[in-house]
Amino acid sequence: MEQPGTGDFMRTIPPLEDGVSLWWAVEGRGKKSVTLDLSKERGQEILRELVKHADVLLENFQPGTLERWHLAPETLRGINPRLIVSRVSVYGQDGPYRDRPGLDRNGIALGGLLHVTGYPGAPPVRPGVIVADYLTALFNTIGVLAALYERERSGEGQGVELALYESVLRIMEWTVAAYDRQGVVRERTGNRLANSAPLDNYATSDGQFVCIAAAGAVLFPRLCEAMGRLDLLEDERFSSLGARAAHGDEINDVVAEWCSALTAQEIETVCVEHQVPVSRVSRIDEIVADPHVQARGSIVEVDDAELGPVKQQAPVPRLDRTPLRIDRGAPRLGEHTDEALTGLLRMTPEEIAQLRADGVV
Repeated sequence: MEQPGTGDFMRTIPPLEDGVSLWWAVEGRGKKSVTLDLSKERGQEILRELVKHADVLLENFQPGTLERWHLAPETLRGINPRLIVSRVSVYGQDGPYRDRPGLDRNGIALGGLLHVTGYPGAPPVRPGVIVADYLTALFNTIGVLAALYERERSGEGQGVELALYESVLRIMEWTVAAYDRQGVVRERTGNRLANSAPLDNYATSDGQFVCIAAAGAVLFPRLCEAMGRLDLLEDERFSSLGARAAHGDEINDVVAEWCSALTAQEIETVCVEHQVPVSRVSRIDEIVADPHVQARGSIVEVDDAELGPVKQQAPVPRLDRTPLRIDRGAPRLGEHTDEALTGLLRMTPEEIAQLRADGVV
């Protein structure tokens, strides 16, 4: 459901091509666009009619907005008892921060991720892409599917509620437990980990970086053999995971020196031969051209109504019996309004024309 005239904010986010957002071309694919002004009484009436035909309603307005529009979840489930209502916000539907405005960055800040991202002694650095929004969408999918599954037994819908910061907080590993039991406040460690070594993004002789993770009892000897440094296995500083973590700078420096004398391809080849986890740090042009990515079809071409063919990420996960398909590109604003109103509510063209004249759709 989009606002008439303006539509989803994502439609305006750069990069743009001929005024069309490439972000929207990716995130709008496969969807239908129906415009409806829910701040108008007539728009609210239409939504109440539409939910009779719906399984799930997802909203991400400021908490309290649906209630102000007389569209509270309990109202909607009074119309359709099987309806699943999913509510997404930055801080949640209750609590002292409930009414604060916020975006993805605020979610990673309160969730703790921003504080541990970057290098020691330097300011926090945001992750290179949006995290809280996408992560919350995935948790939301799990919640909605669980609610739909439960509905098959009970026959009743229910609410699913998510806060962006809580999605981020959930992936913060041992951070809360270590603070609770040991008073440990987790800090920034750059590309390294305080409890694991060798692990880093190492510079190569041809100006690239490779990520090597070989801290475990099985992997470290393999790396030593790959580097031709079996003598490291006799060094007390590197004799166990704990010892290597305590001497992380020393062992990481050894691996860094080895990598600096080889190309990324040479390092990948010898590490793979010795079953050491390694990945070249790839730019998007390298990803698109990568033979593995191409072989798996990880990049697909979607025919966008306004842009034409656009290469973008393939859908995930993969289902073997009913594989996911992208049936259409991102919709034009309001492209499916008539289809929804005539097909579900049996409105006439004249009625829809009047709604447009009134700014409702």
